[in-house]
Amino acid sequence: RDGARGGPGSKRDVLAGVIAGRTNREIARALGLSEQTVKNVLTTVFEKCHVRNRLELALFAVRHLGGRAHPE
Repeated sequence: RDGARGGPGSKRDVLAGVIAGRTNREIARALGLSEQTVKNVLTTVFEKCHVRNRLELALFAVRHLGGRAHPE
């Protein structure tokens, strides 16, 4: 299902996987996506959050989202 999961929660679901320490492969399997789709989503999220890698993204989530992928 490459890219078929374009719903509003897909970026947050991928972010939740990163925060949980999952690999792209693990995230892809859990969400029913291809590994390439996860990489594409992460590239978009990195750009939007102005971060360069997974560690910076996780730190961004802690600072701005309280460590959660789904802000309240």
